[in-house]
Amino acid sequence: MSNETVYTLVPSTNRGRYALDDPVEGRDITGGDALAIQLDRRWIEGRVEHAHLYAIARTEHVERGYYLIARNGGVCGLCVGMKVRLR
Repeated sequence: MSNETVYTLVPSTNRGRYALDDPVEGRDITGGDALAIQLDRRWIEGRVEHAHLYAIARTEHVERGYYLIARNGGVCGLCVGMKVRLR
């Protein structure tokens, strides 16, 4: 992994975005970024995408905003408090 630093997603000062660790000083996450998110003590690698609407697989739940497309094809919405690593 190119960056072992673990960050926490926080709301960015740029409306609708997430930043790493600090809303003002932290780097914003944007579509196309490669990152890994920690879910249940496991790191899931993928890339960030943005959509006005996206559906969570196998549910009728629809969201908007930033989400991760995992290497295995799974989809997970990003949220404040998630632990992430840049790839």
